[in-house]
Amino acid sequence: METPLRYLITGGSGYLGGRLVQRLAERPETERVTVCDLRPPRTFAANVAYEELDVRDRDRTRRLVEHERPDALVHLAVVLNPIHDEHRMYEIDVGGTQNVLEAASAAGTPHVLVTSSTTAYGAFADNPVPLTEDDPVRGMPDFEYARDKAESDRLCQLWAHQHPGQAMTIVRPCIVFGPNVDNYIVRTFSDQPFFAELGSGDPPIQFVHEDDVVEALLGLLDGRHEGAFNVTPDDWMTVGECADLVGLRRVRVPFGPYRALAQGLWRLRRTETPAGNLHFVRHPWVASNERLKATLGWSPRYSSRETFEITMRARGVSLAGATAA
Repeated sequence: METPLRYLITGGSGYLGGRLVQRLAERPETERVTVCDLRPPRTFAANVAYEELDVRDRDRTRRLVEHERPDALVHLAVVLNPIHDEHRMYEIDVGGTQNVLEAASAAGTPHVLVTSSTTAYGAFADNPVPLTEDDPVRGMPDFEYARDKAESDRLCQLWAHQHPGQAMTIVRPCIVFGPNVDNYIVRTFSDQPFFAELGSGDPPIQFVHEDDVVEALLGLLDGRHEGAFNVTPDDWMTVGECADLVGLRRVRVPFGPYRALAQGLWRLRRTETPAGNLHFVRHPWVASNERLKATLGWSPRYSSRETFEITMRARGVSLAGATAA
């Protein structure tokens, strides 16, 4: 008989967290899944519990982890869509990660899995194509999300070094797309009047399907695999190909003036992202999945293009020259 397993998942009510909770709850060896989030999950199984949690609350985070004593703690609670209050975003993304790690230390949690992002590498002209887990996480000084992801990632690396008796898994997905995803990145391609070419060629971009990410998370949890793992498809597209598929007219613009315009619109709350996000459609930041494949025998079901097309179709976007649905 298998040993019953207990999981605690911060951010477990989100689109990825919800799917992971469902898959874990279906397993006969799962004794309990505790979802810790600001809102309850949409559906409950008999072995799924909910605890309201703001990860900025250090004391409550610590009490919950010590009370639940999970075999594995999965930290998914982050802010993806940029907000104007950078201090609040930092408190959630970086401070929240620190609070979760401290709680896991105090409780002696055997396995901690934290979702980082390939944005933690930053988008730079000198990035290798593709990036591997051995490349440094440099973040992006003027893009809060990537900056916070890099700092949180480094916190996890330090925690792993300081806690050799506990397993740390750092998961770095690229852009997660799929039929259930609705965020500013989706709207960048579905709702914009044109696509700005910034005079830096046509850089590569990757999209991983939400189902492929969940399969990778399950495999990494099952094997209690330590270290950092990129979760990406085998291929990549270019940003220009994406624009052409959704029928966006390409307009070449000078980077400096366009960046200033974008930052002005962000301050006026007329756009969803600060200008720092433009680096990620200007420079390469695609990553290799070879370590994950070698460790798990995992293979993505969907390519970047298939994932992009599935997502755009779910938004009702007509695609030019798309593959068969």
